[in-house]
Amino acid sequence: VKFNSLKPAAPHYFFTPRDYSLESEYQKGFRVADLMPVSTSGVVTARDRFTIHHSAPEVRETIETFLGLSDQDARERFNLGADALDWKVSLARKDLEEDGPDYQRIIPIMYRPFDQRHTYYTGRSKGFHCRARGKIMRHFLAGENVGLVVAKRQSSPGSYNNVFITNKVNEGHFRVDINYVFPLYLYPDADSDQQNLVDRSSRKPNLNMDLVKKIAANLKMKFAHGEKQRRNDAFRPEGLLDYIYAVLHSPGYRETYREFLKTDFPRVPFPADKEQFLALAGLGADLRALHLMESKELNKRVITYPKDGDHIVRQVKREKDKVRINKTQYFAEIPDVAWDFYIGGFQPAQKYLKDRKGRELTFDERCHYQKIIVALVETAKIMKKIDARLPLKTS
Repeated sequence: VKFNSLKPAAPHYFFTPRDYSLESEYQKGFRVADLMPVSTSGVVTARDRFTIHHSAPEVRETIETFLGLSDQDARERFNLGADALDWKVSLARKDLEEDGPDYQRIIPIMYRPFDQRHTYYTGRSKGFHCRARGKIMRHFLAGENVGLVVAKRQSSPGSYNNVFITNKVNEGHFRVDINYVFPLYLYPDADSDQQNLVDRSSRKPNLNMDLVKKIAANLKMKFAHGEKQRRNDAFRPEGLLDYIYAVLHSPGYRETYREFLKTDFPRVPFPADKEQFLALAGLGADLRALHLMESKELNKRVITYPKDGDHIVRQVKREKDKVRINKTQYFAEIPDVAWDFYIGGFQPAQKYLKDRKGRELTFDERCHYQKIIVALVETAKIMKKIDARLPLKTS
């Protein structure tokens, strides 16, 4: 038997063959979790089908029905199964009744990439949600915000793809991997109710200022925060986030450092100079707008939906450039690059439709799906541009 000699090293001591030749280069970058110190894993519901729904009225209907039943009848009606340590039918009921319930607490939640749904959110754990992450998620309810979503490790095969962006409370999984959200801004203490909005001038960047000063010194630029601090020679928190978001979408970066991206929060190389930083931040801003569904590019007409019908998703079948949802209706002209695109272990162009089997696609959902395809096509284009701006040492 021919054996390979392993040299397990700190801090992980892997008992598998690994290529460490680029480790020293990778370690020169800053760790995302060090730059943005406040973070949390996403919301854990323990009962997704019960707590998260496609629309706000469905959430309300579920709660009203649930509160009208005994615990045992509710368990059977909603197929809730046996109680767990941190989620019990009785505690879910208590959490809802503590607020009335107050249906102003029904909020949008980022359930999967490009898939916004709704839930009832109190911010309290061991209640309607198993782990609500209220102390951090409230920063998305108190006012305007955006957050980087990444996983600490990637267990699925292939290149790194566990990265997305959110401006809402988010659920906790990139498929099998747990995702973490890093809010860009922190608001002063406030009730988690989304109606109690806080003046944005009171928010502070969730940034390690020692690292920010180092980046600013390298770039020979100033760091500006606040509405009155917009300067041509300065970069803002959003610019730094956009730079990071661009780097994490670089195919070259993902492939070069794939071994290290499997096991910890990603490290990002310090920008080489002002020109590179501004170029990458601009591309990252384009990605952010696409992924938050705010870009004007989303109005492009890329695919068609030519046939009328009942719009009920009975199947999701790929036929050349078509995706059939029932016997008569289909989306046409869907590029392979969009259909096969992965984000966080999911293929959004496929999963969005598969998750709606048996449901009627509303007009808004049909429009949204077409925008998803545009977003994925444009993302693939931008990723190539990012690589051109990000030379990496490969040895």
